[in-house]
Amino acid sequence: MTELFHVDLGSGIPIYQQLVDEIRSAIKTGKLPAGEQLPTVLAMADSLSLARGTVKRAYDELERLNLVEKVQGRGTFVCYRSPDSAGSKAAAMAAIDTMLDEMERLGFSLAEVNIFFGLKLRERAENLADIKVAVVECNTETLSQLSDQLRRIQGVELYSYLLSSIQAYPYNLGEDMDLVVTTAEHGEYLQSVLPTRNKIARIALRLSPGTMATLVKLRSGESVGILSCSQRFGELLYSACGAYTESVTLDRPQVLSEVEDWDGYLRGKTAILVPEGVEKYASDSQLLRLREFAASGKVIRCAYEMDEGSFLYLQEKLNRLREKKIG
Repeated sequence: MTELFHVDLGSGIPIYQQLVDEIRSAIKTGKLPAGEQLPTVLAMADSLSLARGTVKRAYDELERLNLVEKVQGRGTFVCYRSPDSAGSKAAAMAAIDTMLDEMERLGFSLAEVNIFFGLKLRERAENLADIKVAVVECNTETLSQLSDQLRRIQGVELYSYLLSSIQAYPYNLGEDMDLVVTTAEHGEYLQSVLPTRNKIARIALRLSPGTMATLVKLRSGESVGILSCSQRFGELLYSACGAYTESVTLDRPQVLSEVEDWDGYLRGKTAILVPEGVEKYASDSQLLRLREFAASGKVIRCAYEMDEGSFLYLQEKLNRLREKKIG
């Protein structure tokens, strides 16, 4: 089966996305029918000379798209079925007849049935009216923190994208997205690649109050380091320290994966700034070094969030979209 799929390492399109598109096309055209088992991650990776993680990411995306289903202990199977309009219509009419017969047996009039049916349709519409929101940011840490904040809003189906993945493959932002949330810094670019310009919600980010309160407590003369997953997030924290601290010795940011001499890096420091949720980005050995440092120094977890005005603006946009969707 693996001979059905091909990837181009030099195309500039992420390899996992190429594989997603190849498999999706095979499923939608019937080359891979419902119930067909996909090759294992190892078999697909070996056949296409890819990393297993790349294939796993593609399979995870196909599962998110409801095209495949992973069955524990058995493998990954196609679960998409092409709609059969004639057969579906007949089945729907039969189901309605059954429902009407049951309502009649319970003693309800057709007028009452019509009222009940309308109420349930309204209830179902409200339950299904989740707004599909894409959030786009240029660094992993802020993207994760912003996504966590947006997930707390009820009725939102959230998709998170690094800006680099959109730049490499704008297709990632599907036309079915109801709203694209990003900062003003990236709004202009995203507007240029989106077919519908009014889908973009530009927001402003700020340091979380907890982060800000901790930074201002750093004392004069302290030696502070910054460790991050991305250089961009580290630079943001570096600028924030310049604004909220006084007379501290501040090292330039370091990316976690690039620190080789931990003893040398930590020597003499009294505080280390790291992203909130650093466990997502650091290895076990790196986390161990941070825990050891915390026994005598300060490990400060830092986060960014939407400011209040942006949050209210976004809520209003979501409410309007939801009302439009429900009709």
